[in-house]
Amino acid sequence: MPPAPQPLVQRPPVAEPLRKAPSQTRALRTVDTLCEAAVRLLETEGEAGFTTNRVAQRAGYSIGTLYQYFPSKEAIVVALVRRQRERVMRELEALLACAARGECSPEDALQRYVRRLIEAFGRGQRAQRLLARLGWTLDAPALIVQSMDEGSAQIIAAIERLGDPQWPAPDAMGMFALSRAVMGAVRAATLEDHPALDDPRFEAALVAMCRGLLHRPAR
Repeated sequence: MPPAPQPLVQRPPVAEPLRKAPSQTRALRTVDTLCEAAVRLLETEGEAGFTTNRVAQRAGYSIGTLYQYFPSKEAIVVALVRRQRERVMRELEALLACAARGECSPEDALQRYVRRLIEAFGRGQRAQRLLARLGWTLDAPALIVQSMDEGSAQIIAAIERLGDPQWPAPDAMGMFALSRAVMGAVRAATLEDHPALDDPRFEAALVAMCRGLLHRPAR
């Protein structure tokens, strides 16, 4: 197996990626355009070609415009990571609500939940995989933990609403163990740039692990 790639930067986590929060429509559009350009650049050129100058050029702005909003390329990465995380959290919340309403089975919801987590960490997408790996090293650790805790709380609430005796809600310690086991495995695959992210057996193993804790077959 090839050695794990070196991170884009060796700096402390970024607490706040934006110099100033955009409020006007034009400023929001500028930040969106810069973020989209950064993703395209990571997809086509990878880490080696990812610089603030290249992002500004790809977006069609001056470097001065970029620096009005982002102090560094690391800040751009963190902004992209947080946008993606918020989007995925909304998608997963909607999926849990679907299961709680009985619109999909708990088994189906579990598999789709795990699959979306793996996709979010870079299955088959060069730019997304780079962002996920960099996010583990650049984003504020407290926010990463907060996201895992919020996801765990959503899962417990959805299972409680389901009211199925074969899918009892886990206690706090059980959910902590499960969430860290799943995210630990995905994090390892991401940081090691491991082929497991694209292997359906990895997804199946994570689903089986979750089912083992969450499912109580009828006797």
